[in-house]
Amino acid sequence: MIIMIRQLQAIMKSRDLFRNWLWAGFKYMLIKRGLLNDEIDVLFKCGFKTGFELGNISQIVNLYRDGLISGFECKNDSIIASVLDVIKLVIDKKGNALLTMPDGIRLGHIDLFIISETWLHDIHFLNLDLNNWLVFDIGAYVGDASLYYAKRGATVIAVEPVPHHFQIMLKNIELNPELKSKIVPVNAAISSNEGYTNIFYDNTVDGTASIYETKRFKDSVRSMRLSTLMNEISNFGINYESFKIKALKMDCKGCEWDVVNNELEALKLFDIIKIEYSGYLRNYTYEDLLAKIMPLGYKCRIWAHNEIAVKIGLSKHGTMTCIREGFNPLTLMV
Repeated sequence: MIIMIRQLQAIMKSRDLFRNWLWAGFKYMLIKRGLLNDEIDVLFKCGFKTGFELGNISQIVNLYRDGLISGFECKNDSIIASVLDVIKLVIDKKGNALLTMPDGIRLGHIDLFIISETWLHDIHFLNLDLNNWLVFDIGAYVGDASLYYAKRGATVIAVEPVPHHFQIMLKNIELNPELKSKIVPVNAAISSNEGYTNIFYDNTVDGTASIYETKRFKDSVRSMRLSTLMNEISNFGINYESFKIKALKMDCKGCEWDVVNNELEALKLFDIIKIEYSGYLRNYTYEDLLAKIMPLGYKCRIWAHNEIAVKIGLSKHGTMTCIREGFNPLTLMV
């Protein structure tokens, strides 16, 4: 009921943006409920006309409802706005969105959640200078963290199982050609099994996609162990041993439990291990993770990276950052 009320509030607020707000809102509700499969044509108050996919118009209207996007301005063949006062949004007549982050990284998909986590709350921070770092980004989603790491100098193995997410990630990498050579995209799921597995999701772009929770849709994707991935990177011309620092970042909605349970020898090869753990999906707690990782010679801390972690409780959901004992990445800062 609360979700329905917020959707109606967003539609009513869209009167300030669109001349055809009523028709656009009606069409949005039809598409949202699977009764129509089409773009939503909108006419901005300034006279700019374009068509949006469901995800982008939903993000724009919700951002506007919550006062997080402002300054809509028609300019040539596009419309320009500001998101959270520090992010530039440009929309063209085909409905394509281009977001420019404070550090200059460009994205073609609007997702306030990842924008806030990556560029405002800085939850992926590892070090100011990541030159000569090799980062494994397990659960790369649309490539936001991978681009963030590459921008700071790291070479990144970006692993994402959901095919549509993977395609968006490739497009986002293309939008940042200066970083393309530093990112190796891999379309696969990390698990305890080799072969193929089903990945489940509710929406075309779904940051909660998981191989451990049944949802509306599913895709069959390649599945591999972390150790297999580490062995295969040589096929991409990457020499693991040539990097001074190796970091593992996992945000894979349950796969972290497979890795920690079954691949301790692989884990020991990393200087930094950063896990967004989802114990609620696999019935484990952060104490179970610590019991596996700390005996390997790591010091760990637990923290809440967003409101969802606070709501669920840190026992079952949060972020764990583990650093090898005696290793201090800050001493490597230039």
